[in-house]
Amino acid sequence: MQTALGLAARPRQRPGFSAFTVADELLLLAPDGGEAHALNASGAVLWQLCDGRHTLLDMLRELRSRYDGDEVAMLADLTEALFRFHRLGLVELATLPPEAREGAAAADAHPRPGNAPRIRFVFGIEDQPNFRWQLAILFESLAGQLAAGWDVTVVVCNDHAKLSAELERLLDAYGVRAITGTNHRHSHDIDFAGGRGGYVALNRVEALKAIADHVEPEDVVCLMDTDLFLYGDLQPELFPAGNAMAANRILADELFMGFGSRERGVDLQKLLGALGCDRRVGRGGVTVFLTGATVRGGKLIEDCFRFAQVLHLLGKVAGLPEHNVWLAEMACYAMALTANRVDYELLEVPQFAVPEPQQVTLPPGSFFHYYADVNDGRGGPFLDSQWSKQLFRDRDFLGEDLESFRAGARTDLERRFLDLSMAARRRLHEARAS
Repeated sequence: MQTALGLAARPRQRPGFSAFTVADELLLLAPDGGEAHALNASGAVLWQLCDGRHTLLDMLRELRSRYDGDEVAMLADLTEALFRFHRLGLVELATLPPEAREGAAAADAHPRPGNAPRIRFVFGIEDQPNFRWQLAILFESLAGQLAAGWDVTVVVCNDHAKLSAELERLLDAYGVRAITGTNHRHSHDIDFAGGRGGYVALNRVEALKAIADHVEPEDVVCLMDTDLFLYGDLQPELFPAGNAMAANRILADELFMGFGSRERGVDLQKLLGALGCDRRVGRGGVTVFLTGATVRGGKLIEDCFRFAQVLHLLGKVAGLPEHNVWLAEMACYAMALTANRVDYELLEVPQFAVPEPQQVTLPPGSFFHYYADVNDGRGGPFLDSQWSKQLFRDRDFLGEDLESFRAGARTDLERRFLDLSMAARRRLHEARAS
């Protein structure tokens, strides 16, 4: 039995299909080359509209401008065609829960799904090649997936300079808003990155500071890394309604930054005690959820900066390896919330957890972090892969031979990642051409 498809849904093409025009038809070849589908003229138009940006109502308006017919019958035919595309594996239908199906006009007014808060995804970056291609893959995975009223904001930490043409083109292609912020690697004397001239992880804290004036108290800000992508369909019910953090095994260590050592590292609870705080710290980080009201509390964000610096310096004093010390920012949110007596939930939700390197399977709706790096001696982020994000710090990964990577992929996770990469490349190419 097929469910109703809301007018605010934004269907999107499944990545990886190759399209060829043959006579009056559009021929779609599946990523593995084993299956082909022929679409007539109207089907080809509909396929092109499945870009994750057009709502069902947008599609109806476009079809009415091209073809004559009764609007009710045309909507029924449109819905049936989309479900047929879905059954054939051609598109993904990012349907909304019933309480969120309020029509496109209401969606433009940013309604909340039911009584739930809206989620504001926030990312802090620098205007550099590695961040640009990571964002393109991430945004491609989110296209058509967000519930009504949910949105994405990128905080570009460039001391309020003009954005590069490449980044502006990417943001325009996905309809993502950007605001600028301070670049803390230009304003700190501490070497936060082991000789690399800065500590870009502080951009995440800056993102919270910058977004504070752009959120309502009842919003929930979801602070994430950029080296991840959504695997499967978004599941809004997994998101918390208040302050929360995903549990993290690194923070769960008795000595933070010690990676299991009982002799060297930072005792987070003892550090809080030295500051006169006897509350127990919840061992979470990386993926952080804070209400708008919490983010707008200026002292909390300033304390995040302070704890990141203190933890970094303590790690240096303890003689910990550079890679360990680089993680200092991870614990600063839990420390700042605990010290300010702000309650938060510790989420044991696998979809938000940072996976082990080269993990093969994930539950649907996961945000997969491809952080593992051959430069760290840990192998690539996917099973038996020999490439890694650090190999593309200074050049555009989307400009590489993605088809060869795709042909050698060993897991569904890696295939999904590379399909998204190729889809993002096509979208950006089309945006550049227009």
